[in-house]
Amino acid sequence: MRRKQNLETVASSGYLLLEVLLALSILSIVVVLVFQIIQTSLRVTSDINYLQTQQRKVDGICELLRRNFVSMPQTCLFQTRNQNGSEELVFRNAPFNFSWTKTGAKLGTVVIASRPQPDGRFALSVLEESGNALESYVDGGIERKGDWVLLINDVDQLTWRFYNSSTGKWASDWPDTGVKPNLVEINLKLAGRNHMERGVFRWPIAQTGS
Repeated sequence: MRRKQNLETVASSGYLLLEVLLALSILSIVVVLVFQIIQTSLRVTSDINYLQTQQRKVDGICELLRRNFVSMPQTCLFQTRNQNGSEELVFRNAPFNFSWTKTGAKLGTVVIASRPQPDGRFALSVLEESGNALESYVDGGIERKGDWVLLINDVDQLTWRFYNSSTGKWASDWPDTGVKPNLVEINLKLAGRNHMERGVFRWPIAQTGS
């Protein structure tokens, strides 16, 4: 009789140990699942915040460019040129809309261009100059690395187009300073995004001469 009780005790202990191991296994699985859910949520939240930040950058640069075109006087001369593989927008007799200082010249030559980054991407930047033509980046070919002001960085792709209502066509460049495009279009793709961002800016004084 005692032997039978001992066997029952051993069996009960075995079942108890098995239950404990099973409970620990289930608990481990639950902990792993919860950790994965939390990790996924954090990653999704981080991705959403990053995309929202990138979108704010795009919206901001588009608004800044829109204001730049709207404020151009009739005396402004505009043309594009290809410099070191980059399409540059050159505005002469233009206001310095991208200056954040209240001192110094307020009118001169403005250049908007994509500048290469060390990682192979581009940075949309602006240069404002009003000094001696011999020291000019546009007229003298003097590279002025320190004077470029960053507008937006981490750009994978960037293209410009210019619309002429008299021909009804878009052009990838604008060499004629005698007239101005009716519309200017920018297409850019930021790092980490899968689609192109598009902005179209109307030039109120389009097709007027110098």
